[in-house]
Formats: sequence, C-alpha cells, structure tokens
Amino acid sequence: MIDARSSLFTALRTVLTGGEQRSALAHRAIEDRVQSIGLSVRPRITQNLVDQYCNKHIAVHGTVNRIIGLDNIVVATEEYCSNQQLGKDLVVGGGTILDKVIWPSEWSIHKRSASVSDQTVVSEAYAGIAETGTMVFIPTNENPASHIFLGTDHIVVLDSSLIVECQEDLWRTIKSDYEVFPRAVNLVTGPSKTGDVEQTIEYGAHGPARVHLVLIDV
Repeated sequence: MIDARSSLFTALRTVLTGGEQRSALAHRAIEDRVQSIGLSVRPRITQNLVDQYCNKHIAVHGTVNRIIGLDNIVVATEEYCSNQQLGKDLVVGGGTILDKVIWPSEWSIHKRSASVSDQTVVSEAYAGIAETGTMVFIPTNENPASHIFLGTDHIVVLDSSLIVECQEDLWRTIKSDYEVFPRAVNLVTGPSKTGDVEQTIEYGAHGPARVHLVLIDV
C-alpha cells in the first residue's frame, strides 16, 4: 500500500511540477520575485532628504538637534538633559558612533539593558527614513530592544548620511549590509502615543514620552 501511494504521489508530482516538490518550486519562485521586483511608485520628495527627515520627525512630536562632528554629542546630550531638567544618569547603547563618545567622568553611564525605572536612554539608530521621519533600529547585545521601549526620554544619535528616501530603500540597504537578514528590525516614528481614551492623544503610553534626535553630519 505504501509503495502504491508513493508511486501515485510521485506520478502526480511529475505531472504538476516536473518532479520537484511544490515547496522547493514555491521557494525558488519567491526568491526570483524578491530579486527581480522593482519599485513601481516612489514618494515625491522635493527637498533635501535630511531636511525632509527632520520636518517629518518634528511633525510627529519629535525634537531634533543637528550637529557637526562626534565631539558635539556630549554637548547636545547635556543641552537636552538640562532643558528637560534631567539628571546625568544615562543608559547608553553601542554603535560606530556611540562607541567613540567619551562621556564626562562625573556622569553615570550604564551599558546595559533598559528597565522601567530608567529615565533617559541614549541609542544609535541604524538608519532613518525621510518619507516618514522614521528611525530604524536593529537590536543587538549592545543595543537591546529595551532601549527603544523603556525609559521616559529617548535620545537617538544618527549619522545623517544613513537617511534613505523610503522604506523600500531600507530593505535593500539591510540586505546589502547583512549576509543573514536580522532577526528583528524596529521602526520607530516619534514618541509613543495613543488616542484610545476619548480620542485625546497621550504621549508615553507604550514607550518613551519624548524622543530627541541628535542628527550628526560626520
């Protein structure tokens, strides 16, 4: 019975797929489609990508400080903390930019995951999307996802040269940078907000109430 059944399915598979299992053909078809597909529609962005990005970020209730050079990161962070009456106790992630920052000795810098009791978290974004003002994060051991979702104030540093035009460009960039696609990609557009209660927007509902972008022209 087993041999007869196997023969039947083999005959059907040969007629339908040329002898290969359907899953293998489907996988190949998907790969071919992913490699060959192009953008049929692109957003119309008439201004400079960095200006567009900043305007979109501000439109979703974020704040921006544009600086030149890595040496000004500490100054920009201190300015924000002073304006918001925050202390100098920071949870700080890693990255090509943040790993080079030398924080003042009198500051309390914690290189760890964030917790619900943390006030200020400093992260480095992987990229930005000009179309929507979105910040892109790829979680790692040095940049855990908790940095994005915990803490009241989220200070994000981003190299302005890493801003792409639209989300479709982001996926191409990631595929180019990573041999194995990351397990998670987090897209964050402005501070956490909700309108569930009487259609009134409240900030800080599911994450940081304030998101401050330090945009660096390296």
